[in-house]
Amino acid sequence: MANDTRAMGESIGKPLPGPDDARVDGGALVGRILGKQRVRHLFTVNGGHIWPILSHLREHDVQMIHMRHEQSCAYAADAYARTSGRPGVLSVTAGCGLTNAVTGLCVAGLTGSPVVCIAGQHPTTEDYLGSFQEAYGSEICRTFSKFTKRVLDWTTIEVDLRMAFREAMSPPPGPTLVEIPTNVLYRQDDVARQRRGARIYPPDALRSAGDPAGIDRALEALAAGTRPLIVAGDGIFWSDAAAELHALARRLAIPVYTRRAGQGAVPEDDPLAVRGAWKKPFTSRADVVLAVGFKFWSGEHFGEPPAWSADATYIQVDPTPSRVGWHVPADVPIVGDPKLVLRQLLRRAEELGIDGSRRRGDAWLAEVGTARERFDEALRAQEAEVHDALPIHPARLTRELLAVLDRDATIVIDSFTLSGWLSQWLVARFPGQVVDAGPLAPVGHGIGMGIGAQLARPGKQVVVVIGDGGLGIGGMEIETALKHRLPVHTLVWNNSSWGPSFDQMPMLRGRVDPFDMLPDLRYDRMFAAIGCHGEHVAQPDEIRPALERAFASGKASVVNVLGDPRVGHARLGGNLLGSTKL
Repeated sequence: MANDTRAMGESIGKPLPGPDDARVDGGALVGRILGKQRVRHLFTVNGGHIWPILSHLREHDVQMIHMRHEQSCAYAADAYARTSGRPGVLSVTAGCGLTNAVTGLCVAGLTGSPVVCIAGQHPTTEDYLGSFQEAYGSEICRTFSKFTKRVLDWTTIEVDLRMAFREAMSPPPGPTLVEIPTNVLYRQDDVARQRRGARIYPPDALRSAGDPAGIDRALEALAAGTRPLIVAGDGIFWSDAAAELHALARRLAIPVYTRRAGQGAVPEDDPLAVRGAWKKPFTSRADVVLAVGFKFWSGEHFGEPPAWSADATYIQVDPTPSRVGWHVPADVPIVGDPKLVLRQLLRRAEELGIDGSRRRGDAWLAEVGTARERFDEALRAQEAEVHDALPIHPARLTRELLAVLDRDATIVIDSFTLSGWLSQWLVARFPGQVVDAGPLAPVGHGIGMGIGAQLARPGKQVVVVIGDGGLGIGGMEIETALKHRLPVHTLVWNNSSWGPSFDQMPMLRGRVDPFDMLPDLRYDRMFAAIGCHGEHVAQPDEIRPALERAFASGKASVVNVLGDPRVGHARLGGNLLGSTKL
């Protein structure tokens, strides 16, 4: 792509205009918007179709994070957004650059993550003629994006990019794409000709409260319920409403189940917290459910019984009207920002003298405590059975990891097997602490996401839990972490297999070749050779010291753990607590 000067036009090789020149190219305009939006990191892979953008980043204090693959650019931008609460931004070149990024952008679409992608494109004068790296990103990405725009005129570059930021962050958040053909991006013109419009407001400026009548109806229902439950999802994270959620739960003494980016908004070691691993006795029997910024997607069985109560009164709070009553019949619909609505509920409860004094100590709350104790006991018993097992069992690895993990660490999950065990063991303590691939569920996203999370939370511990399958797809981004001196710690579940054994897939046994990889590969040595801290773990007692040394190394690390390939996901073949009845 770098040698295709015809596709880039005559501007290649000429000095680019500076930010103060009256006549500027499209890259200078993109840089101006990034600067005004206080973007600090742009994830990219170099390509001639986006050179004008890259050339102006330093003028606006935007750091270029150059990665190994465009899908990782999207993954990094996604994790940056889901840990910082601000848009993540990437720029990719035309054709294959855009198509390589599609999986990561789709992950952002299905997780509702505000990712802004700025793509290069072939000249508009060469549409459907076989142009170099010809592709049409706005059409490709439309099905999962909130906003896509192919810029057709130089005068709209800024307004189109402002629209991308506006749409990415407006509820519900999601990815946006602006693609700029080279004959538009490389063009130089008078900056005064840029169109106005699409002003971007800070989040607090556009919050809306709920209807006071709905607030009163909600409190009436909550006060009358004998088995009330609050469920909170991504909306809590994006509206920064964790403090208000916790305060309302404490005042009314109502248990809380948190999900996805909202997980940990009420710390899961709080007496009122209901964890996902043992939620069903509560979601299925609640008589009043207050759902705040919560999506009843397939992972929540779309709100259907028996996972959810068919007889409950549902109060649904969401800033997007179309999401209210989408999956469950919302008896009390409240359209409003979660932070403001929770404040309204708190204030009104105080005015009416409504609190949880009569509820404290009742059977419903006692059940929460009993369920937690029984589950924790079952976990300990489970781990004791496999404590010294060889090959290493995922329960032992998970317990050792959590014993040495910082309380404010970010965990990126990129292992199907360990995702199940972590969901049983991990206690989230703040929203955004757990980052995963969401409903799309690809593999290989972990290292890219770890880089984004580390840039969003500098100085905090970031641990990527990844399978050897995912490492094979995205592992070279560890070099990116080394290059930028980002201490991303990679814990590899090395079971030398892609997926579970054939014992768990009888329909395939004897009909296809095994999905095995070469056994016991030394990933630690591979990455130590390029400068990582490497650890190899073959015995259970080696796990904790290896993790402690890796975390203390102060640089990117790889801990290679030889795991039992016979043990699958805890709820799908792990054969332990997946069927435990509490």
